Amino acid sequence: MKKYLFIIAALLFFTGGSGAFARDFLTEKEITKMQNTQDIDKRTGIYMGAASLRLRTALERFDGKDSEPGDDLEFYSFQDMLEDYYKIMDRIMLVVGDAFESPRSRENINIKKALQTLKSESSGNLKRLAELMKLAEEKQNEELWNRVNSAIDITRGVLDGAEEGLSILAEREREEELLRKR
Repeated sequence: MKKYLFIIAALLFFTGGSGAFARDFLTEKEITKMQNTQDIDKRTGIYMGAASLRLRTALERFDGKDSEPGDDLEFYSFQDMLEDYYKIMDRIMLVVGDAFESPRSRENINIKKALQTLKSESSGNLKRLAELMKLAEEKQNEELWNRVNSAIDITRGVLDGAEEGLSILAEREREEELLRKR
């Protein structure tokens, strides 16, 4: 009996309790870039670059194009790409949201740059997602359609949040300008 408990405990320990090894949604290179970058605008750029790469690569994979040997995303399927895209967008929404809500955000010009990056990159990502949606519909691939639909929803949420944040920052700037004039 003790032998079986030991085997079960060892399996749970080595698999993190989930029964499978978890895969990170960023590559090792992307993680290293994140660890070496503290500015919110630069981190946002890294996240959005990773998200855009997932969409471009998903389009290529769905069209049957193989990756180059040694490519960081070589062993990822288009399903993996869309899942990772969603996770990246979810994470960046939280990271930028937390930075925006921070009391220090009033004097942090980088938050405005981060929101501008989110807005422009999300708009471009919606165009790529529309291409993927068209492919999913043409090939009648329900799994892809569902994943793309989720990706579209979160991207619209990020875009709306960025636009709202920029609007709030603009209002704050107007208020501060009025106070300076008094």
